[in-house]
Amino acid sequence: MNVDGMRWEEGTGMPGWAAEIAFDEAEEAYLVGRGEERARFERFVRGESDEKRVWNLYGTGGVGKSTLLDAFRRQARRQGAAFYLLDSRDFVHTGGAFCRKMLELMRRSGGATDGDEEALREVVDGLNKLAKDRRVVVAIDTFEETGLLQEWLRDQFLRKLASGILVVLAGRHPLKGPWLLSPAWRERTLWMPVGHLERADVIDYARRCGIVSADQAEYVWERTQGHGLSLALAVSSALLGTEGPIGSVGWSSELASLWLKEVPDEELRTLVEAASLLRLFHQELLAYVVEREVNDEAFTRLTELSFVRKSAKGWRLHDLMRESTCGQLRERFPGKYGKLAARGVSYYAQIIRDDYRRRDVAAEVGELFYFIGDETIRASLNVTRTKAYTWEPMTAANVEEGLRYLERRRSEAAPVRQRGIDPATGALLEAHLTKEEMLYAIAGLDLAELLAIAPNAVLLMRNPEGDVHGLSAIIPIESRTLAYLEQDPFAGPYFRSLPKEARQALNVPGPEPAGWFIKSIDILDWNDSALMAEAASRMHGLMCAGKLFVTSPPPLAMFRQSHLGLGFELLADVTHCAYDGKTPTPTFVLDTRGEGLERFLADMLRRIGAELEPAGEAAVKEREAEELDKRQRLFDAYGLTEREREAVQFVLEDYSNVEIAGRMFVSEITVKKHLSSVYAKMGAKNRVQLIRAFLQSRDAQ
Repeated sequence: MNVDGMRWEEGTGMPGWAAEIAFDEAEEAYLVGRGEERARFERFVRGESDEKRVWNLYGTGGVGKSTLLDAFRRQARRQGAAFYLLDSRDFVHTGGAFCRKMLELMRRSGGATDGDEEALREVVDGLNKLAKDRRVVVAIDTFEETGLLQEWLRDQFLRKLASGILVVLAGRHPLKGPWLLSPAWRERTLWMPVGHLERADVIDYARRCGIVSADQAEYVWERTQGHGLSLALAVSSALLGTEGPIGSVGWSSELASLWLKEVPDEELRTLVEAASLLRLFHQELLAYVVEREVNDEAFTRLTELSFVRKSAKGWRLHDLMRESTCGQLRERFPGKYGKLAARGVSYYAQIIRDDYRRRDVAAEVGELFYFIGDETIRASLNVTRTKAYTWEPMTAANVEEGLRYLERRRSEAAPVRQRGIDPATGALLEAHLTKEEMLYAIAGLDLAELLAIAPNAVLLMRNPEGDVHGLSAIIPIESRTLAYLEQDPFAGPYFRSLPKEARQALNVPGPEPAGWFIKSIDILDWNDSALMAEAASRMHGLMCAGKLFVTSPPPLAMFRQSHLGLGFELLADVTHCAYDGKTPTPTFVLDTRGEGLERFLADMLRRIGAELEPAGEAAVKEREAEELDKRQRLFDAYGLTEREREAVQFVLEDYSNVEIAGRMFVSEITVKKHLSSVYAKMGAKNRVQLIRAFLQSRDAQ
């Protein structure tokens, strides 16, 4: 029997009502968040006017729509309002079945009616009569499953209801079509997206449930990010442990199973599984990963799922859906998971290899390392960025802002405990930094000196409000900076260790540098994971730029592990103690000049058992053309004559002097004269040094 359609009066009622009220009060004690929605509903049931007759609660599965409807039901009861809640899965989706379900809730006999029209009339008349002296609410949950019934409800049922009746439609998708196109329905409808709970709400809920450890409550927040069902499952798992009903399979599997109920067939499920491996996806990428065409209809069905969102650079699954589905796939079908992952990695690696000369590939590098990085890298990339930070070159006009930033960093330095979640395992990763270690990143940083030596070497990171929240000092390696780098306490040991030929290859005039040295990448708040991810992105675009990349980060385990995970080579014998005057600090190098990028990408892919596919014919031709262009620029730089260029070309192709003479139709003595002139111009003593100098100069371009 439904009691919500009756006025509740203290001290009266039927057996069992007291127990139900007690249960409701217990549920209310654990309710957190949703303050704005509950306040608006409270104003309605108190009799304050609301011009919106239809409220549309929408959000992805498990986010908390049903919980909010239940909160509305309790509010209605306390104010004596009538509240009728239907779940679309409890009746056949026809007008007649809906009316009979409503009559059942209203405690009227649906069987006494002669047909659907009479049932509709009785429901509408009953509701409108009730609304004359009290507020009335009709709520329909899982509205997305009503199908064609939606049109009947809109045109046959809702139009006939009195103005004092509120209809709440809760589903995974926002109302569209006539709800948006009709001015009348548009002005009567309130769209209410149901998002995640805030951090404070999650901590509060965990405390109310009995989780007294602040660290454990914080972990619950980091793991669930305020998703309602995830929160409930995570807290239950924490409280009940492995002996509980979800201890053996884990709460994330429960979550994946819930969401996958929305996926009706095997074809769509395959696309969801493939998309779960990708942080961002589009139609072309999915087709590559699953190795077959993904037509427009199939892709549209995928993007219309409630847990899929459009972003600026593609589509993405809800983060928890992605992690739980990916984890389930990895555990149950490791072979299938490995194949899909290898395809995803291969796609990004090929994009990087083929496009790095034409554009910034930082985004693709980040996606690549999300697949192949270690747990620290995965955790650092497992961040949803809600703010758009910008990087601005430091100039004479804003150098004072940079100096103020450094002053603030020094004055506010304090011990930090960094935390992150590895999305692959759900493990909590922690790193503890002392106050002194927090200042390592800006040690020896002289902004005025850097501005004079290498304009644009220092960039300021601004938040959307324009405040400086970080900076990077990445020094280009070229002729004007080599002397500085050789004397710098952090960079000097590496650059002074280089053989003459290797140093000469770095002595390029610009504007294209031979590479970069990272002097510093720093942020204001090292507890802010989004800032950390933004800072890391400064490295991504430079790592695969076909240049030399050198850095000597602070001597901390987190930096050592992350650089090794990113594929840097550790030079243990090239050290300094510039950070604190006592701790030996090694240098890390990543050299992607020439064929180095191809080797680097191939090595990275082998980490997960994948192979880098051969470059396409067009890419090979483009590379050959670029190689020829590089040679011509070098010939010009060294002032070689046409015949000297021809001789060098043959030397590079490993022809002997006799063979060169035959191809140039000159004597061997003439060939030797040409090469002697080339040696003098390039500073080489013999063929070996000539080839080495040429290759190093070419790679530095």
